[in-house]
Amino acid sequence: MRKTLAYVCFLFLAVAVAEAATGQHTVAVTLNYDFTTDGACSAAVMKSCLQQFNIYDVTTGTPVKLFSITAPAGANGPVNGITGTSGQLSLKSGVHIFGATAQMADGTESNPSGSTATATTLSGSPASFSITVN
Repeated sequence: MRKTLAYVCFLFLAVAVAEAATGQHTVAVTLNYDFTTDGACSAAVMKSCLQQFNIYDVTTGTPVKLFSITAPAGANGPVNGITGTSGQLSLKSGVHIFGATAQMADGTESNPSGSTATATTLSGSPASFSITVN
């Protein structure tokens, strides 16, 4: 009985450690934007301008903001290859739908579901592993 209880406790602890250690991911984003209509903010232009892009996880239908990417200062035409990378994020493994918005200096922003991309996050490896064979 003690061996069974110890084994069950070990399994519970191993699962808890594995779940706590997995799921840490970074999200790297590359996007293109045409600043012809809404120019980017700059030191000289701080009103009625595009300030940043916000990246959301919209998988559940409720947008969860993950991080922001500052718009290239003073951009006023098409710009390709705007990049940004999140810090460490806790994301469950599986398919995720990510959305990107354009946020103006006054705080208004586009719909997070208006521009989306799908990616799969993989599960991590257990933080530790031990086995006893009798």
